[in-house]
Amino acid sequence: MKNKFIEFVKGRARATISAAKALAEKWIWQEESVDQMETQLEAITGNNLATPPVVGQEELASQAGRALALAEGTWKTQLNALHQWTVQGLNMAKTKFRNDPANLAVVSGLHADGSTPEEILAQALAWESAWGKAAPTWNPSTANSYAAYKALRKQCAEDLQIAFKDASSAASEETGKLEQMCNDLNDVIMAWYADATKMFLPGTAEGDMIRSSIPTTYTASSNKSKPAPAPATSTGKTP
Repeated sequence: MKNKFIEFVKGRARATISAAKALAEKWIWQEESVDQMETQLEAITGNNLATPPVVGQEELASQAGRALALAEGTWKTQLNALHQWTVQGLNMAKTKFRNDPANLAVVSGLHADGSTPEEILAQALAWESAWGKAAPTWNPSTANSYAAYKALRKQCAEDLQIAFKDASSAASEETGKLEQMCNDLNDVIMAWYADATKMFLPGTAEGDMIRSSIPTTYTASSNKSKPAPAPATSTGKTP
């Protein structure tokens, strides 16, 4: 996960810790020790050299993001397959029942032109119900049988959709934790800077070192992060 604010806070924290160590013989901040600052930073970045290694919140958020991408991709793939089977089966059924008024009436009002997961799942359920009433033993193709279609629709509507929603929630939670940890660390190092620049005035070696080595300006990105969207799907239309 790359975020300009997070990268800024990490850089500012490292510079603050370095400056605090350099000033240790002349001044020690009473609110939080250098070790505590380092622990806060390490909780964000991780430390593979520690025993045991520390897995940082950045990595946890990244893992959650990768899991979300995988769940989204899997759901999207199966939704697309379901949609294509709906288009195939419904179109062929309308042809099959062209001279069968009773069964044609069952399928004639159905459509397979959905583009969102909600539309695709609703249209699939409607077609599954109509298929079961009209000709459950008829298969549009060897792969696209009534039993296989029911199983795929159920998988898309239940297992994969739940997995996607769970992964989305987990990713949001881990990202929220990371942002809060960065905000907390930023609050500490801003407070340290405020006190340090009061202790060491401009023109002194210490004051100039603090002001020149610690970044204080951050420009927020205009591109705000957005919640993970539901998977996009291909479209199809019935005649």
